Amino acid sequence: MAKLKQNFLYTSIAVGDNEVALLFRDERFQRVLKPGKYRVLHLGNNTEIQVFDTQDIFPNDELLNKLARENTQIAELFDEIITDAAEVVNIYLDNQMLGVVPPDERLLMWKGVGDLRVERFDLDGSLEVDHQVLSKIKARGLNQANKLLTRETLKRQPLLTTQVPEKHVGILYQDGELKRKLQPGVYAFWQLNNDLRVSNYDLRSRTLEVSGQEILTKDRVSIRINLTANLKVVDPIMAAQQVDKLDEYLYKSMQLALREAVGTKTLDQLLEDKLYVNDTVKALVADEFTQVGVELARVGVKDIILPGEIRTILNQVVEAQKAAEANVIKRREETAATRSLNNTAKMMENNPTLLRLKELEALEKVSEKVDRISVYGGLDGLMKGTVQLS
Repeated sequence: MAKLKQNFLYTSIAVGDNEVALLFRDERFQRVLKPGKYRVLHLGNNTEIQVFDTQDIFPNDELLNKLARENTQIAELFDEIITDAAEVVNIYLDNQMLGVVPPDERLLMWKGVGDLRVERFDLDGSLEVDHQVLSKIKARGLNQANKLLTRETLKRQPLLTTQVPEKHVGILYQDGELKRKLQPGVYAFWQLNNDLRVSNYDLRSRTLEVSGQEILTKDRVSIRINLTANLKVVDPIMAAQQVDKLDEYLYKSMQLALREAVGTKTLDQLLEDKLYVNDTVKALVADEFTQVGVELARVGVKDIILPGEIRTILNQVVEAQKAAEANVIKRREETAATRSLNNTAKMMENNPTLLRLKELEALEKVSEKVDRISVYGGLDGLMKGTVQLS
């Protein structure tokens, strides 16, 4: 650090190896004091010496900038870095990235601090930054607004970085205009002069859920339907050009189609034809989805939820129908049994042997329920005393 000694005639100063001093008299620049020792004569006590540390590579001093533009002696102390309105510069010192200079900037850098190299990028051409430059900027932590080498504070980061996942496609917008399609990978773009945005589109088949839609049927019954659709983005460029928020657009289109399909049918018709809603909704939106680059594979109703009182009434109707069906079946079986008995009686009337076999069958059923039988009068007595058929 420079050392000053003063008396009434002279100021003695020792300028260090990493310093430069400027001598002023009557607020006017006189000369540069490079590293060394000096004795400066006071003239009217209006002598001033300003000392600058050259280790501060980019001196952000308005006076120095002004003097460097006006005085060649001071200008020779600096390397001047200037960017135009459509240019950004990466600065390397001793082959190490030092910083990023934004467009329309003028910086001074002390000479002799190292091997200076600049890398210029035209912002009117391609804005993409290659991976090698990106890795250097990220490694040095330079993708921050407050890290830019500038005389003024900027709020925007120099780079927009984005990653397009596998099975996706990215769409790059520049100032609201669609620029290009991005395949899966990591990308970086200069955004100091432009408003950049990347939208990713999933190219895989996926499910869109339309849930909890309260809809009035034709007979004014309020029902809730949960709908699901399987779809796939087949043309992301078309999708990006036609609609702003694709998922929101698809969801609302399915909503409207579902309301249109349900509103033209009564509740009984909807419950009887379970495929009507699926087929109708798909027919209503398939062409519309195709026009925005989306392929609709299948539409299905997950469930139909009825109001509590309607559900109770339907349960009663179903219960009554089932009871009536059971009663019809019971009467049919009774009629069949009576007809069978009548046929059997007619056959036994004209066939004594068949009658005798029927008697033996009856005897067998009776004997199964008796633990002990005492027989008197032989088998003939048993048959006549136990079973009598007329």
